[in-house]
Amino acid sequence: MDKTIKRIHSIGSHLVPSSVTNVIKYSLSQQDKGKDFYQPTENDLQKLYKYQESQEKLHEKEPFYVERFENKTMLLTLNRPKQLNVLNTFLFVNLNKRFQFFRDNADLSLMIIKGSGRAYCAGGDIKELSIQTREIGPLFPRYFFSKEYNLDYTAATINKPRVAFWDGISMGGGLGISIHSNFRIVTEKTIWAMPEVSIGLFPDVGASYFLSRLQKDAIANYIAITGKNLTGADCLHFGVATHYVESSKLAELEQKLIALVNGNDSNMVESIINQYASQPSTPAPLLKDWPLISKCFSNRFNSIEEIIEAIEGTNSEWGKDILTLIRKKSPTSVKIAFRQIKEGGLKSLEDCFFMEYRLAIRSLSNNEFIEGVRSVVIDKDQKPKWDPSTLEEVSDEYIDHYFSNLPEFAEFPIHNHSIYLPKSN
Repeated sequence: MDKTIKRIHSIGSHLVPSSVTNVIKYSLSQQDKGKDFYQPTENDLQKLYKYQESQEKLHEKEPFYVERFENKTMLLTLNRPKQLNVLNTFLFVNLNKRFQFFRDNADLSLMIIKGSGRAYCAGGDIKELSIQTREIGPLFPRYFFSKEYNLDYTAATINKPRVAFWDGISMGGGLGISIHSNFRIVTEKTIWAMPEVSIGLFPDVGASYFLSRLQKDAIANYIAITGKNLTGADCLHFGVATHYVESSKLAELEQKLIALVNGNDSNMVESIINQYASQPSTPAPLLKDWPLISKCFSNRFNSIEEIIEAIEGTNSEWGKDILTLIRKKSPTSVKIAFRQIKEGGLKSLEDCFFMEYRLAIRSLSNNEFIEGVRSVVIDKDQKPKWDPSTLEEVSDEYIDHYFSNLPEFAEFPIHNHSIYLPKSN
C-alpha cells in the first residue's frame, strides 16, 4: 500500500472544527438515533437475496464488467455504458473478488482498468441505492456501503502495478477503485469530480484519506465542498492524476503495456506511459481562480462558516457564484464534507473507512439522500428540499452524531467478504 499512496502527498496536520455559535435546533424527524440499532429481519434478508439474484441474471445477459488476460496483464473493463458504468452492488461484490484474484495470482503482474463508452465511471449507482433502500429498507444501505468500501479497501491495498484510464466521466465510486493506482491517466475528455454534496451525501470511497493528502493547500476543501468538475489538465496540475495522454492514443498505449516483458516493474510501466504522455494543450482552467480558491478554502480554516466569510470577503463575481453554488448543496452534506477532510488527514486509511461508513449509514437514515436523488436524478427539477434547509440551521450537535461510533455490532464489517451481511448475535 505504501508505494501506491506515495503519489498523493500529505499536506500536513488538520484541526477538528471548533464550535459554531448561533445554534438552531434541527428537525428531530431527520435524525432518529434509534436507527443506529437496526438489525435485519428474515423478511429483509429474503428481499435482499431476491434482488441480488435479479442482478446476477442481468449480468448473465449483458455482463456488467468484462475481463481479459494477456501476457500477465489483467484488463478490467466496466461495461454498463448506458448507465455511464456506474457501480452497483453486484459489481461491488464481484469486482472485489476480481481485485483479490489479481492481488493473489503470481502469474499476473499488471492491471489496466477502464470503462466502455463515453465514461470511465460516473460513480456508485445512486439510483439503485435510493430505490432499493425504499424497497428493502435499512438493510440495503448497510449492504451497499459495506460491499463498496470493502472493494475500495482491497483496491487501495494492492501492491502490484495498476494503470487507470480516466477517460471521460470519472467520478465518485469509480475513483474509489482506482485512485490508489500507481498510474492514473487523464485525457482531454476527462470530467473528474466528487459531486456527492449535491445529492445529500458526502465525498466517500476513501476520499477522507486521499483528498486530505493532496499536496496543494485548499484543493481538498474546494473539491469536497463545491463538488465542481475538474478537467484532465486540472487533475494533472494538482496531483490527482499522474499522466496526461490524448484519448486517441490510449488504445495503442494499452497494447504496449500488455506487451511488456515484465509488467511488475513500475519503472518499465512508467517508461512506456511516458512515451505517450504529454502536457495538456491548454493550462488547467482552475489556475485562473486559484489565488481566490487558495485564499478561501485553505486548510487553516476551522469551520465552514470561516470559509463562507472568506468567500464573501473577496467581493467578487467568483465569490458570488461560489456562494450561490454552495447554498444549493445539502447544508448537512457541506458541513460533513468539511469536517471529514479535517479528520481524514489525521486518520489511517482503515479508520477513514470506518468513519465514512458511519457517515453513510446516518446519511441514509434520514430523507436527505432520497430527496437529493429525487431532485437530481429522478424528477430532475433541481429543487431539493433540504432539511435542515440552511447551513445556519445545521448545529454541531447534529453533525457530531454523524461522526459518532455506531453500536459495535453495526460498525463497518471490514474484511467481511461474505455476499450478505450476517445478522448480529
